[in-house]
Amino acid sequence: MKHYEELTGGEGKRVFYRAERFKASNLMQEVSPQLSLEDRSFELDDISMSGLSFISPTKAIWTADMNRDLSLKLKLGSNEIFSGTGQIRRVESKDEHQKIALELTDGYLDIPQLISKHDEISLQQRIQKGLVDNSSLVTAEYKEVISDAVYLLKSVRDTLDEVESNLTQQSARRQEQIQEIIFECEKIALNRWWEISEKAMRCVSELKGDSNAIKAAKQYTEKVLTPELVPGASWKRSYEKPLGYPGDFEVMNYAYNLSLIGESAYEKFCHLLGTSTGGFIATRMTLVKQKIAELTNKVAETGGNSLKVASLGCGPAQEVANFLKGHKQPVSTQFTLIDQDQDALSYAYRNSYPEVIRLGDKASVNCLHATFLEFLAAGALFSKLEAQDLIYAVGLVDYLTDRRAERLVQDLYQNLKPGGTLMIGSMYDSPNSLEWQVEFITDWQLEYRNKEQMLAMASSLPDTATLNTTVDSTGHCIVLEVTKPTS
Repeated sequence: MKHYEELTGGEGKRVFYRAERFKASNLMQEVSPQLSLEDRSFELDDISMSGLSFISPTKAIWTADMNRDLSLKLKLGSNEIFSGTGQIRRVESKDEHQKIALELTDGYLDIPQLISKHDEISLQQRIQKGLVDNSSLVTAEYKEVISDAVYLLKSVRDTLDEVESNLTQQSARRQEQIQEIIFECEKIALNRWWEISEKAMRCVSELKGDSNAIKAAKQYTEKVLTPELVPGASWKRSYEKPLGYPGDFEVMNYAYNLSLIGESAYEKFCHLLGTSTGGFIATRMTLVKQKIAELTNKVAETGGNSLKVASLGCGPAQEVANFLKGHKQPVSTQFTLIDQDQDALSYAYRNSYPEVIRLGDKASVNCLHATFLEFLAAGALFSKLEAQDLIYAVGLVDYLTDRRAERLVQDLYQNLKPGGTLMIGSMYDSPNSLEWQVEFITDWQLEYRNKEQMLAMASSLPDTATLNTTVDSTGHCIVLEVTKPTS
């Protein structure tokens, strides 16, 4: 407890008490408050009991309004929560706007009451939004597909629950038997799952161009089908995105490790179904690992002694660890791993560094922590590095428009050594694509491209560049390979 002599009071201008100010966006986050001033609308910046400030365009002139009463109203959506008058006391010029401070001359702002009113309005809006029924926009065919998927999953759940309950806890082979049954169920269910997926993709293709119908179908899928799958860790993480971005390195690790994660047999089955769906992740990784091995052998054959490799958006970089573990090192391979996620880089480094130590001067791994915006300006990012023999980004352009992807390819190509190789991977656009499973079930939006669109990424490169595309064995990923001429 403080003594009276310790209460020092204010100093300088703080001697004059001012009512505490609050950022409007902090107090009222769900419904943005708007100021109506003399029938003109402005964004509210902050509020206090005796005044407020708002944001105005730089070209607005306020000198004629200074020190005269102006009628004002505060609104949350269509709801008026305050009316009174005020006078402009201060105009602050910012870079792209003006901040106008206004003192109330009639009435005051009851902050707790405003917050309570905001919470009441936002609750009503959430209820109204949550109960909007757009299912009439969903075609009967699509509803049937979702129903078939739910029926399949519920059949699997009932079967596995019955098996689990009938196996005694004391059975020495209980866990082994459950695992065998899960794999058996998956073999039977997976074929049906892909049939359902193909039907769903046909329905989705017919919706292209109708944004309202697509939105309704996604909402219908997330409400009806997604809850049946999220007991599986792979679906749950893809849908909930705990690191704040889709396809994080742990999702990729699920596809690499193929462990049966979960408490119940059904949870393990759903996880397995998710990793089977994401099988292209491991297949794509293997394609990159094979390319690294091919290039190291080529360097050795031509009398070289080192290969420089950079991975942009590296994630867990499993291909690097696998290459170092399983491939005889004819030359020194120097890896630079680049990612926006510090945890992904830490994992990649821990996973590969023991092999670097084992191989001595035959391998090195360096990590570069960069932002996603720096990825988009890859020319500046790679200016910090030496020219590379191989640059690959096999999951990055899934999140880029065609124009940005073309710019990325240009920048990366410039940072190749003569004779160097660039590998760019993308989700493959085909009747059997994963768009329905990824975007509609887990709300994970990606760009899907065909061969012509992949080649178009390299349309600005010199004619001397050699271009090639490969669709992986799963049929879900396409890779563009660009080779720079040796001279």
